[in-house]
Amino acid sequence: MSNTDSSIGNVHNVGHFEIPAEDAESLRNFYSSLFGWQFEKARVTPGYWMIKNAGISGGLMKKEHPEQMPSLYISVESIDEYINKAQGLGAKIIKNKQEVDDGFYAIMEDPQGNTFGIWQGK
Repeated sequence: MSNTDSSIGNVHNVGHFEIPAEDAESLRNFYSSLFGWQFEKARVTPGYWMIKNAGISGGLMKKEHPEQMPSLYISVESIDEYINKAQGLGAKIIKNKQEVDDGFYAIMEDPQGNTFGIWQGK
């Protein structure tokens, strides 16, 4: 996925979402039956399933804490640059830069407590 368009400059689209699950098998069956979504087990990240046909990139993962909600990830050119930029604007780091199969991500909290992810593909 490209996050630039020469006619309008950089485009920071929502490029990925995640759905946390208590029971991944049950939730995979639910979304597969409801929407016809197909799942593929991630190669590197244990317990993570990529959603293959939901319009944008998506994943299903084991919940890390009971309050965890679905997450949106915004594609950026440089994850390090955007972590610093977000912090400069008052955001907090919830989960610092992590490497996964296809890129890098971080989870941030905006000044009003909303969480969002940033993503840089490899």
